[in-house]
Amino acid sequence: MHQRAGLGANFRGSCNCIILDMATDPCMGSGHILVYAFDVLMQIYEAAGYTQREAAKSILENNLYGLDIDDRAFQLAYFAVMMKARQYNRRILNGETDCHVYSIQESNHVDKISVEYFCNGDAKLKAAMDTIISELHDAKEYGSILTVTQQDWSALYDRFAEITEDINMSRDAALAELLPLVQVAETLAQKYDIVVTNPPYMGASGMSGKLSFFVKKKYPNTKSDMSTIMMERTLEMCDEHGYVSMINIPVWMFLSSYEKMRNIMLHNNMIINMVHPGRGIFGSDFGTTTFVVSKTRIINYIGQYYRLFDSQGEVHSADERKNAFLSRKGLHTIQQENFAKIPGMPIAYWLHHQIFEMYGNYSTMAEIALPKVGMQTSNNDKYLRLWYEVNFSEFGGSSH
Repeated sequence: MHQRAGLGANFRGSCNCIILDMATDPCMGSGHILVYAFDVLMQIYEAAGYTQREAAKSILENNLYGLDIDDRAFQLAYFAVMMKARQYNRRILNGETDCHVYSIQESNHVDKISVEYFCNGDAKLKAAMDTIISELHDAKEYGSILTVTQQDWSALYDRFAEITEDINMSRDAALAELLPLVQVAETLAQKYDIVVTNPPYMGASGMSGKLSFFVKKKYPNTKSDMSTIMMERTLEMCDEHGYVSMINIPVWMFLSSYEKMRNIMLHNNMIINMVHPGRGIFGSDFGTTTFVVSKTRIINYIGQYYRLFDSQGEVHSADERKNAFLSRKGLHTIQQENFAKIPGMPIAYWLHHQIFEMYGNYSTMAEIALPKVGMQTSNNDKYLRLWYEVNFSEFGGSSH
């Protein structure tokens, strides 16, 4: 049974203490991002003086977290992460090291007898379990967009450790049913230094009735697509000074339906950098953009934005986009505050600085005049006739 080690791992090295970030992928799929993050974290540990064996164990226990609603994806991700850890530590598969990669579980069919046995008359444990069970109802439907209340996790894990030595008939059921719920609930409830993911892509038309009702209520500014809902959710999962890194479709950057979302982000968070590849990363896709957003806004920060395409709609391979980035193609630097100068706040990072100055220094047409439509029929089919529809004898002037 695992015990939590806090929000990071203490290193030995030239410094007295270094705190390593906790990172999560809330839509981990088969775990590609987690595996890559493992190697990055390993480099940090080694630079701080840890052996690979020590580092692999600490990364699993303290630094990497992953969630997915798909059980098969979880199995693949768990296997991939453990094999990566095994690469650095041959003893990692001895069952003594916890891997915080989970399939999201729902509480719809929890055995009440198991709950009563686990709580054993303890009112605090009962209140905590009742809350977890309530909040994880239909969890497979909602996945990582669920928000879960913080609990006294240490007390819950202490009770699990206690019942492992018990011979009660309900022990196995409690461990099988309740422990996964607590692990998932804790992973959803805690805050992270870094959240990295490739979010799910699902428009409102593809959502079930339950999911549609939930996102309209909980995420009204991003409800149109799961990919944009996850942008809002991942920022919620960050701690005060955390970061979100994501690849996403670029609709949120321009469409009027995401104006409120952009307004909140531009005033509260910070786009650190962005690579805008256009179409081609996933074949003939709808276009992608990758970015890092800081939970904390930095006034007058100058972000870097790469526009890797020349014309809208062109499709190039991932390798071509990579080469374009490495050659620093389409690099633009801009202060985020400039986006707010343009009506609708589009993330139009490629505009010349004079355009932003014009919007910032001069009034828009709507501020100084009320635009009107000129003379019109309002119904051309009714009021207009084509030349061949008019009798020739009715033309004025010469008959020639």
